[in-house]
Formats: sequence, structure tokens, C-alpha cells
Amino acid sequence: MNKKIGIQIKKYRLKKYLSLSKLASTAGVSKSYLSSIENHETNPSAHMIHKIAQALEVPVEKLLNSQVETLDPEWVELVSQAKEMGIQQDDIREFLAYEAWKRSEKEGE
Repeated sequence: MNKKIGIQIKKYRLKKYLSLSKLASTAGVSKSYLSSIENHETNPSAHMIHKIAQALEVPVEKLLNSQVETLDPEWVELVSQAKEMGIQQDDIREFLAYEAWKRSEKEGE
């Protein structure tokens, strides 16, 4: 059961001051179904996640990823320079994934 989706849906619903009933109605789902998602009793399908994201007026990615971070302009510049130097996109992704892992390991200590 993916608890993050329910947590994110509830977070954005409350942020927009929407009741469970109002969001359910706007998304075209039942109130009990939406409640079961928020309470981690049901995993919504991709189609349902899309409908709920539209009703909340947020990108689907925000519901799927609870750690949406703003990119550091310095990192953006470094990635641009790496591309200009001919470093492949997959290599850049692997490096960034490694750096993110390293940072998470440090924070977990």
C-alpha cells in the first residue's frame, strides 16, 4: 500500500481548503473512495490519480513524489555545462542519483 499518495492528496486538499466531499465531486469519485485513498486503505489507479490531480489543479508528479525540491541554480548550471562538454544524459542522471543517495545517507546518520 503506497501511503505517500494518500498523504499528498490530503495535504493538497487541505492546502486548497477543500472538503472531502468537494474534492470527490470535482474529481468525479465517491467520497468514500477518496477517503479510503487518504486513509491508505486503497491504492488508486493511474487514471484516478490523474483525475484527482486535475481536480486539485496540481501536476500528477506532486501527488506521487512527496519530496519535490527546487533545483539549485548552481546544479542546473553544472548540468548544462556537462551537456555542453558532451557528457551523456544517462551519465549525468547516474551521478545526480548517486549524489542524492549520498546526501540521504548523510542525513540518516
